[in-house]
Amino acid sequence: MFTKTLSQIFTKEALLEAYRQINKASSGIDNISFIEFEKDLNENITNLHHKILTATYAPEPIKHIEIDKPNSDEKRLISISAIKDKIVQRVLYESLNPYFDDKFSDKSYAYRADKSVIKALNRVTDFLNKKYLIALKSDIDNFFDTLSHDILITTLQQHISDNQITKLIALFLKTGGFMQFDYSSHLLGVHQGDILSPLLSNIYLDKMDKYLESKEIAFVRYADDFVLLFRKKEDAENELNNLKEFLSKINLKLENKKTYIAHISDGFSFLGVEFIGRNRLVQNERFQKLISNIHKLNKTNSNFNEFIKSFNSYLYIIKNHYLKIISKNSTQYMLLQEAIIDSIAQKIYFLKKDGTKISKKELKEQIKEIRFDIIFELSQINSASKLAIAKGYEKYLSTKTYKDTDAKIAKKRDKYSKKFALQSTIHILTPGLFVGISKNKITIKEYGKVKKSYPLDRVKRLIIESQAVTLSSKLIKVCATNNITIDFIDKKYTPYASLVTFNASTTQIVSKQAKILNTPMQLKLAKTFIKGKIKNQLNYLKYLNKYHKTLDTKIESIEANSKKIKQSSSIEQLMGIEGSSSATYWSAISLILDVPFEARVTKGAKDLVNSSLNYAYAILYGKVQSALTQAGLSLQISFLHALNGNKPTLSFDLIEEFRTFIVDRVIFAMLNKNEPIKLNKDGLLTKKSRQLIAKNIYEKLGSYTMWKKESRKVENIIQTQAYNLAKVVNEEEKTYKPFIGKY
Repeated sequence: MFTKTLSQIFTKEALLEAYRQINKASSGIDNISFIEFEKDLNENITNLHHKILTATYAPEPIKHIEIDKPNSDEKRLISISAIKDKIVQRVLYESLNPYFDDKFSDKSYAYRADKSVIKALNRVTDFLNKKYLIALKSDIDNFFDTLSHDILITTLQQHISDNQITKLIALFLKTGGFMQFDYSSHLLGVHQGDILSPLLSNIYLDKMDKYLESKEIAFVRYADDFVLLFRKKEDAENELNNLKEFLSKINLKLENKKTYIAHISDGFSFLGVEFIGRNRLVQNERFQKLISNIHKLNKTNSNFNEFIKSFNSYLYIIKNHYLKIISKNSTQYMLLQEAIIDSIAQKIYFLKKDGTKISKKELKEQIKEIRFDIIFELSQINSASKLAIAKGYEKYLSTKTYKDTDAKIAKKRDKYSKKFALQSTIHILTPGLFVGISKNKITIKEYGKVKKSYPLDRVKRLIIESQAVTLSSKLIKVCATNNITIDFIDKKYTPYASLVTFNASTTQIVSKQAKILNTPMQLKLAKTFIKGKIKNQLNYLKYLNKYHKTLDTKIESIEANSKKIKQSSSIEQLMGIEGSSSATYWSAISLILDVPFEARVTKGAKDLVNSSLNYAYAILYGKVQSALTQAGLSLQISFLHALNGNKPTLSFDLIEEFRTFIVDRVIFAMLNKNEPIKLNKDGLLTKKSRQLIAKNIYEKLGSYTMWKKESRKVENIIQTQAYNLAKVVNEEEKTYKPFIGKY
């Protein structure tokens, strides 16, 4: 029982201390500012003290304002109290909070000292590690606006011996407010924005906490958002009904749209984080906002030293929150690194563009002050800083006529990016090898002897091409833990399986994907994929025509055909347009190739051109598939290609916009340069040929290109497009725009 009396907690000293702690930025309905209150501070405190002790005190009406809810068209009502009322609430909070906090559940994490979002997420992880793999995810429907005053006051009376204190709290609960000139009574809920509201909310929901603890249910609650965890699905289903019944007794109900039961393999969301399998990922919408904020850091007019200070400050924010969620081996982590390099490069570009006199040597010295160590390994810092400077200069020089200097900068940049791309993929072509793990390295053994080893933290993908390769179970487990994808390609260059370790698609997004089928949105997406493919083919032919001057008729034919996309009313019509355009495209390609090529053959090809294309596409398929899975999309639900439960048809959709830019131009350049690509006696590519093609495709994926007015790594563009597609599926965006490459 809280036994202190009203007079014991409301001393002049306590009121003065509360005055020092309150938010000084806003004034209430009486328009008395903090400065005005301070002018007659002693008199104001004395009057406030007297009114409280004589029970003549009454709060001013609340001033209501509306603010936008994040990522929503809805508004949130915020309450602003008068200065004197904030002081009184602060005294009540400081007095009552230690008493109640000591009685709260250790599974309640909001508005409490030594508790946080990160600790709540870690507690969930702890329960998952203890094999509580079934989640009942929910929150309270409109909790802050609907909790019962009578139930809350009754609860307070059970804990607070002096009824005058409870009456004072009741005054704050029941005080209404003005929105401009209109007054509204306050019959339910707490005022969001009031000092007392977080404590009162926890006191109210502690009833639910105690109920769950009495049934020995594992749970984590943060305000009205919570997750219950079970070992059996039937236990979760039973408890859902029981919880609804209990909440009805305290005048609360669950938010139906946000209530679901899911196994960890399907995943669930809590506090902006996706829990899927062993992975914790920032929800895509929040992650994209984080990336956007990083890019905005360079748009101030500050000098480079000021930029570094603000940049480092934001890096600490990332360290203290996001890096405690995102795994170092995840795609999100790599995209974060990419955004940091790009933002620094953009700042360097702005400095040079604005005529700031700063040499490259000075930049190298100043850039050392950036806390790269927060997000990069020590061995990566030097390369990251060099890449940022190179990209910044490249963008600046691209607007100048110094083509030779521009080429040198681009060459230096590509040297590092291609090197990283080659190191990140292990491609096994030789039969009879054993691939395992030893001392944080992936090792390849032949006849029991280590032939090669690769540091685990540098590998993102394994491609197994020979069917006579042995993989250790430990390797597979480590790859799963470290988000390393294992792709399998058969001898006909067809990708037939993947052990994808990025987040699997969730039940919710599978449902949303399925709902798009047979709707106008499916046709809209299908048109976009076809448009992206044909536009890239056209741009590439126009690029080639600068040198060959023989493709005008082909280009005109494809352009005329592409205009039919907009009027198409079915997938079948679109596929007809695509087929006709592709036939013209490949006919044009045959005119510029220096090697024999009659027509495009996808399966069973025995000629050099088609074999090379098919092999390169197989490598690209794995990259696209991983990107889609990372974005949480179901590979079996596609919008352009016919659904096939045995094939990842969504990969076939997304790959269309990347085929020409990544594969075609690489293969045709190799063939026309007479690079040593050969077929063996069976009409298949030789081992050396496959190695050479793979090397060139990896380097292309690791290279940079201009996209949306920024220099972006090609493999990261694939991942971003997968995220963009997921946004459309989740109804976060209305339009998906295809990637159109610069040729």
